[in-house]
This record gives sequence, C-alpha cells and structure tokens, in this order.
Amino acid sequence: MNDIRRDLVALLPRLRRFALTLTSTAVEADELVRQATAQAIGKSYLWKGEGRIENWLFSLIRTTHADELKKRLRRGEPVAARDTTRGNIGARNVLDLDEDWSSALLLVDVEGFSYSEAAAIMGVSSETIASCLCAARLNLSVMGSETSERRA
Repeated sequence: MNDIRRDLVALLPRLRRFALTLTSTAVEADELVRQATAQAIGKSYLWKGEGRIENWLFSLIRTTHADELKKRLRRGEPVAARDTTRGNIGARNVLDLDEDWSSALLLVDVEGFSYSEAAAIMGVSSETIASCLCAARLNLSVMGSETSERRA
C-alpha cells in the first residue's frame, strides 16, 4: 500500500494556500485541509502513483469544499463571503477577487500548474481557466494602480 503521508506533510503549505482561496477564514481553510488530507490518507489505495499527487490532492480540496457548501445550503446555513481583512496588501488583493479567479491565479501563477491541470483540479474547461486568469490579472492590475495612486 502506498503511504502518502510524507508527501502530504510536504504539500500542506500549498494545500492551505489553495484552501484560503476557497474559504471565509483561515480556520475554515485549516479545517478544509484537515478533511481533505484525512480523505487522502483513507483513500490512499486509490492513488496509483501516476501523474502528480498534488493534482489529486488539490482536486480533493476543491470537491471537499464543494460538498461542504452543498451540505450547508441543504441545512439552510448561511454561506459567508471570504474574509478579506487578513494578510498583506498583495494577499488581500488576491483574496478580494472572485473565488474562481483567485483559485485559478493561485494554481497557475503561484503553484505552476498548466491550464489543463488547473482545469482538471477545478473541474472546469481550460478555456474557463484562461478566462478566469484574464479577469483576475486585469482586476489585480486595476487594484495595483489604485493602491499606487493612494500612496502618491
């Protein structure tokens, strides 16, 4: 049986960063990572060692998050907008973006996934990833100029 725990430990910071693009708070992101990594350990027999393990783990985080949102909505619980009051200006700007935009930006520009890998992780088409990246980059460029103008 393939023990993926060592790989999980090395990937925890990256998985948490991705979870932050999906959740409202750092506490929720940590819980999401905990749930997804527990699933990964429990289902490690499904990992055949083909491809990159991080693709599978990022996908687990996304599907775990989507499943949790569906459960909350079925129970009639409110689903909060992401908290944008933490971190430095650059991190806040990224987290101020639409959830899909910030996730696509993180996966491609920070984590180095290809468009097709990011699309598979997010469960969308490569064209959607390209569109999200374009929108995210345009919005970040506007945010950057607004920040620069305020400093001047």
